[in-house]
Amino acid sequence: MTLKPEMSNELRHMVRDVLREVMAQRNVTSGSAVESVRIANDHDLAGFIARVTEPETLEKLRAGKLRFTLGAVPAPAIAISAPALTGVVTEQKIDHLKDAGTLVLAPGAVLTPLARDKARKLGLTIERRP
Repeated sequence: MTLKPEMSNELRHMVRDVLREVMAQRNVTSGSAVESVRIANDHDLAGFIARVTEPETLEKLRAGKLRFTLGAVPAPAIAISAPALTGVVTEQKIDHLKDAGTLVLAPGAVLTPLARDKARKLGLTIERRP
């Protein structure tokens, strides 16, 4: 069965979230091995499932001698057309826009020094509209 790309991405994110929660709640037995897992696409997911279903791996998991953690996976770029910010852009406004990815400043908008620092710390890009 072939999934639409947006459904496939959503499913991958849900699996990552569930795995992250389960692994965080699991009691870690001393001396257990920890493997970092990166699931960025269908191929990675299939490889992880194959690894987990190996009899030796299943036994280690059940005995608490092996656990998995999610490795960092870059978030997919989402194109969002953000409205241009006007007036004085303060640090508080930046806090509300931390998930925007890009801050678009309208002509005449002023970005305070604290707001610029906050945007840099959050990894936001700043663009100015002509």
